[in-house]
Amino acid sequence: MRRNRTWGVAAVLVVLAAALAAAAAEPYPSQRITLIVPFPAGSATDSVTRHLAESIRAATNATVVVENKPGADGNLAALAVLKAEPDGYTAFVTTNSTQAANISLFNSLPYDPKADFAPVAGIMTIPMMLTVKSDFPATSVAEFVALAKKREKPLSFGSGNTSSRGAAELFRFREGIEMQHVPYRGMPQALTDVVGGQIDCVFADPASAQGLVQDGKLRALAVTSSKRLETMPELPTIAETGLPGYELTAWVGVFVSAKTPPEIVTKLNDLVTAFVNSREAGKYLETIGATPFPSTPQELAAFQETDTRRWAEIVATAKIEKK
Repeated sequence: MRRNRTWGVAAVLVVLAAALAAAAAEPYPSQRITLIVPFPAGSATDSVTRHLAESIRAATNATVVVENKPGADGNLAALAVLKAEPDGYTAFVTTNSTQAANISLFNSLPYDPKADFAPVAGIMTIPMMLTVKSDFPATSVAEFVALAKKREKPLSFGSGNTSSRGAAELFRFREGIEMQHVPYRGMPQALTDVVGGQIDCVFADPASAQGLVQDGKLRALAVTSSKRLETMPELPTIAETGLPGYELTAWVGVFVSAKTPPEIVTKLNDLVTAFVNSREAGKYLETIGATPFPSTPQELAAFQETDTRRWAEIVATAKIEKK
């Protein structure tokens, strides 16, 4: 009786081993791919992720879904990725918020941005724009600063992500003005409140704000990049308005669990890089004021390391209080 039971267990193990071997032999991707985004629909990261998803679908015939998990400056989404199977079918399309800045903005994180994740590929870099309501009593950065200095109550700024907040905090510190921070779960909500007059300004990515500027609902005063936007060449850089050396640019890249097999990381890199280097992606990124950022996993890891140090300096310089 015991021998039969032993043979039965052995048979089950053989079947399981065969099933695992067969699964491992399946070409990637052979299942649904989920791209988790740490910001809500309508954000720049969400928008570019949906273009990436379509590119992967076209290249592989796989089902690709985009799942938005906003909240806690991206930490909720990061944990969701780490709880999934590390098989390459759950990828994190995220930004410097979760992978470089949060470690300096929080007293503790529920994940390690470097040890827990494997870099896959970069997608884009994108600046922020200082935006106010169309009838705001300042039409330039100089007028904005003058208004902030003479008001008894500090101007309020909303932030839809870490880059949005960091750009404002650095600007506030460099200009020597007081500003009150109002956090939001995403950029669309922050912009809605600027248009509605609930807050005074927001540093927003062009993908989220350009349409509102063109419709006359918002006024853009300056851009945080070192160069002017090709889509809005009349908009000065903040450095040009009297803060030489001021620059803050966000980036978007793809990461997976660090436990993901290296060969899957390589295949994902091929798919993402093919999208970033495509003519269609180039045209799309230009329209939202972004720059293509293709990379190998190793290049993205090195960039993440450098940017982590840069964010530590920004937080220390601007004296941003940790959460």
